[in-house]
Amino acid sequence: MPTSRPSARTLRSLQACCLLLPLLASAQTAPDTSVEAPLELPQFTVVSGADEGWTAASSMSGTRTNVPIQNLPRSVQVLTSEFLSDLGATTLSDSVAFLTGVQSQGGQDAVFDNNTFVVRGMRQNRHYRDGVREAFFGMINDSASVDRVESLRGPSSLLAGVSEPGGMINQISKRPRSQAASSVKLTTGSFNFLRSEADVSLPVNRKFALRAVGAYQENESWRDWEAGRRTVGYLTGVYRFSPDTVLSARAEAINAHTTPAIAIPNYRLPGGTTSVIGYVPEDILPWDFNPFGPTSQRDHETYRASADLQHRINDTFSLRAAVLWSKSDRRDNRPSASATTIYTRYLNPLLGNVAGNIVPDEIRWGATLDDENWHIWTYQADLRGVFEYAGLKHEALLGVERIESRNWRERWDTANSTGTTPSTNPNALTRYKFPTAATGAIAAGGWQPAWTELTDRSRYTTANVYVDQTTTRNAVSFTNVISTKNEKWHALAGARYDEGENNALSGASINAIAPSAFPKESATSETLGLLYRPWPALSVYASYSTSFSGVPSGLDIFNQLLDKPEEGSSREIGIKSSLLDGKLGIEAAVFELDRTNVRRQLTDAEQIALIGTTVSGARYAQDAGEEAKGFEVQVLYSPVRGYLISGTYSNIDARLAKTENVARIGGPIVGRGKQSGSIFQKYTFQSGKLKDLYFTNGVIWVDGSRPDSISNTTGLVQNYVPGYTRLDFGVGYPFKFNGHRYTVTATVRNATDEQYYEGYQSKGDPRALRLSVTARF
Repeated sequence: MPTSRPSARTLRSLQACCLLLPLLASAQTAPDTSVEAPLELPQFTVVSGADEGWTAASSMSGTRTNVPIQNLPRSVQVLTSEFLSDLGATTLSDSVAFLTGVQSQGGQDAVFDNNTFVVRGMRQNRHYRDGVREAFFGMINDSASVDRVESLRGPSSLLAGVSEPGGMINQISKRPRSQAASSVKLTTGSFNFLRSEADVSLPVNRKFALRAVGAYQENESWRDWEAGRRTVGYLTGVYRFSPDTVLSARAEAINAHTTPAIAIPNYRLPGGTTSVIGYVPEDILPWDFNPFGPTSQRDHETYRASADLQHRINDTFSLRAAVLWSKSDRRDNRPSASATTIYTRYLNPLLGNVAGNIVPDEIRWGATLDDENWHIWTYQADLRGVFEYAGLKHEALLGVERIESRNWRERWDTANSTGTTPSTNPNALTRYKFPTAATGAIAAGGWQPAWTELTDRSRYTTANVYVDQTTTRNAVSFTNVISTKNEKWHALAGARYDEGENNALSGASINAIAPSAFPKESATSETLGLLYRPWPALSVYASYSTSFSGVPSGLDIFNQLLDKPEEGSSREIGIKSSLLDGKLGIEAAVFELDRTNVRRQLTDAEQIALIGTTVSGARYAQDAGEEAKGFEVQVLYSPVRGYLISGTYSNIDARLAKTENVARIGGPIVGRGKQSGSIFQKYTFQSGKLKDLYFTNGVIWVDGSRPDSISNTTGLVQNYVPGYTRLDFGVGYPFKFNGHRYTVTATVRNATDEQYYEGYQSKGDPRALRLSVTARF
C-alpha cells in the first residue's frame, strides 16, 4: 500500500501561494519601479526575452559568452523557457528526452543511476549549472529555478573542464525580469500528485531587481511502498551600480524525501557471483513488483549559491568575475537484494511466475546506511576583448578558474544472507518471502520482517567504506571567435590547461583509514571549428574538440597509481539552416568520437600472465576504449501561424573499441540504444470562439539496449531491454478574469500505458493525468 497521503501541509502551502501573490502583485504596480532594460550586460548573459517561442537566438554553452547559435561551429540545442513550460517538465529527467542524441538512464529519484544520461552514446553523469560543473551526479534538479536547458554536444572541456566526451547538459538559472511579474501554479494528478509553485519578479527600483521562486510537491506512485515530497526555494537578485557594472547573485535550496523503488532486484547467475540487472518479462516478474517496502528511505538536500560581477571597461574590454558553490547531502537507509528465483524462471519460463507458483527460495536481503556529502567551490574570472582588424571581427576570452571540492562518505551494511540457507548471523535480515513460498509464505502485500529490521541501527555491523577526499584544480583558457565582417566565415579556436591534485583518507571505517595517494593531474583540451555561410539561410561547419574526465582512482597490476586522465576526442561536420523566412530551422551533424585510457580490471588469467599470481583487491589497466559514430537531426518548423513542431532523431552506434578480451571488441556498450528521437508539437487557435485554445502532443521513442555484461567468451548478449514509444497529449486555455490572466492545462503522459524502462534500471511511469491552473498577476 502507498505510504504517503496528501497532507494538510500541502493544502496550507497552496493557500499561502494564493494569498501571497496578489499582495506581491499589488506591490509591484507602482509606476516608478521598472528597471532599465536590459538589466544585465549582454556580453556575459543570455536574456530569455530575446528567444522567440521555442527558438533560441544565443547560447552560453559554446564560449561562456553570449554568442549567436548560428555563428557557432558546434552542435548546440536549447530548450527555451516556453518550450519547458509547454512540456510541463518538473525535473531535468523530464526534459532531456527532447534533446537530440540524449537518452536518460534513470529518473531523478531512481535508486541507481539517477540523473545519468547518455549523450552521443557516451555516459554523462556530470551536471552543469550556468556552465559550471556541480558537486555530485545525484544533484536534485527542479524546473522552478531553471530558465532554459542547453545541450552542447561533443567534448566540452574548453568550457567546463572535467567533462565526458559525448557532451554536456547545461541548465541556465532564472534571472530577475525587467518588469514586475508574478504567478502561481497549482497542479494535481494521478497517484495523488500535488504541486504548488510561486514565481515573483520584483523591480525594487531602477537599479535593483529581485526574483523569488518557491515550489512544494508531494506524490505517490503506481507501485506500492513508493512516494516522495520535495520543497524548493530560489532567490536571485541583480544590482546595477552603473550602466557598465552589474552584480547578480542566486541561491537555491531543495529538500527531498523519497521512498524509492528499484526496477527489479538483482539476480545472480546460477553457481556464480556476478550481479546482473536487466529486463525480465512480466510473465516471469510482475511489472509493479516492489520488494523494497516503506522503509527504503532517502533524504536528500541540494544547495546552490553563486554570484558574478560584470564590468564593461571600455568599448574593447569587459570583465566578469564569479564564485559558485553547490552541495549535495544524501542519506540512504535502503535494502539490497539478489534473487535466484527470478533468474531461474527467466531461463525456464515453464517454472512460472514468481507470484503465482511455489518457489524454492526467497530474495536474499542486506541493508545499507549510506551518508554522502559533496561540496564544490568554483572561482572564475574572464577578460573579454573585441577587436576589428584586416576585415575581421575578433572576440577573445582569457579565462582563469579554480575548483575546490570535497567528498565525504560513510557507509555501513548489515550482514548479508548468502548461500542456499538463511544466515545464522543474528544481524542478518530475514529473507523476503513470496506469497507462494514453500515455507513461511507471507500474503501478497503483507509486511516483510526485513522492513522493520532494517531500521534497527544496531544491525549495521559491517563497515563498508569511509572516504574523505579533497580535490583542487586550477585552469587557464584562451578562446577566440573570429569572423569576417560580411558574416560568411566564423572560426572558433581555443585551448584550456587544467592541473589538479587529489588527497584522500579512505578505508572500511573511520577507525581503519589511511591516506590514499593520487597522482597530480594535468590535461590540455582543445577546440577548433570553422563555419561557412554561403547563403544567409545556410551554414556549413566542421569542428574538432577534446575533453578529459580526470584520472580514475586505483592501482595497476604493478601496484602503481593509475596516472592517465580518461580522455575523449570528436570530429564533426554539420549544417545549420533557417529556411522559409525563418519558419523552418534544420540542424544536422555527422560525427565520430572516442574515449581512451578507460580503466579496466584485469582478469585472473591476465594477472598470472603478467606477474605470475593473482592479487587481492582490484588491479587495473588503462587500456580500454570506447567509440561512437552516428548522425543526428533536429528540426523546428512553423508551417502556419499558431502551429509549432520540434523533431529530433539520432542514429548512434556506440561500441567497445579496445579491450584485451578480443571477444568483446566491437560489442555494444551497456544501456546505449542505437536510435532515438522525439516529436513535440503545439497548435494554438488564432481566431473564433476557440481563440487561444491550444493542444500539444509529444512522442518519444528509444531503441532497445543491452543492460548486462556481455559474455567474456562468446561475445554474445545475455540479456536485453526492449525499446519503447511514449505518447503524451495536452490541452490548455489562457483567459482573463477579474483583471488577471489565467491558464488551465490538462495533460496525459504515456497515453497508451506503455510498460517501458527509462534507462536500464528505472521503470517509466504508466498513464498519468495532470491538471494545472496558473494565475499571473
